[in-house]
Amino acid sequence: MNTGETTVLVVEPDLDTQRVYRQRLIHDPDIKLIGICSSIASATALLAQTNCDILFTELNLPDGDGLDFIRRASEDLAVQSIVAVTSKNSAADIATAIENGAVGYITKQDSDLHDVGNYIRILRAHGSPMSPTAARVLVDALRRKPTVKPVVSVAASRPAVANPLSPRETEVLNLLARGMSFAEISSVLNISCHTVTAHIKKIYRKLQVHSRGEAVYEAAQLGILPAM
Repeated sequence: MNTGETTVLVVEPDLDTQRVYRQRLIHDPDIKLIGICSSIASATALLAQTNCDILFTELNLPDGDGLDFIRRASEDLAVQSIVAVTSKNSAADIATAIENGAVGYITKQDSDLHDVGNYIRILRAHGSPMSPTAARVLVDALRRKPTVKPVVSVAASRPAVANPLSPRETEVLNLLARGMSFAEISSVLNISCHTVTAHIKKIYRKLQVHSRGEAVYEAAQLGILPAM
């Protein structure tokens, strides 16, 4: 995340909660509040037009599943950091939100939204804001999960490396590897050039590279792409 002004979007249908967000964010000189939306449709339209560093979203939304919206915002709309701020606190909701791209989870029952500025500072420091209830739900779920001893093949030449890229980022990288321009990738994936650029910046950051060639080479070494 950049060290300058941080762009923030809030998706929250409750008017009183919207008011708290606005009071806490609008006067912070390091934050640009690009909008407070009540629905997925309005948030999606706004994200298609502007860059967003941080998205705070409720999961109970009037026009769709907030968990699906998190996935779309992360993969297709190039939002860098997403935090669920919600009254839902089941292990399934928390796990799905994280799997879909959320980097934080705040339950409204034990959280004071006046601390939203602190959540942003945590994100800017590459941390993950997590309320105590959400953290305990995850810990309890992991404790209940049966441990399966892995079978290791003696013939394995090297340990498997998890793909650090999202499915959309992997798509973009595959097209980059084929020599396509940003405009061509935009056309093939039906996304804006701005979104393509945002995906590529995230790819470079995750692979710790600075060019197309380095990204393709590193991805091939990790097994994300076929060896060149």
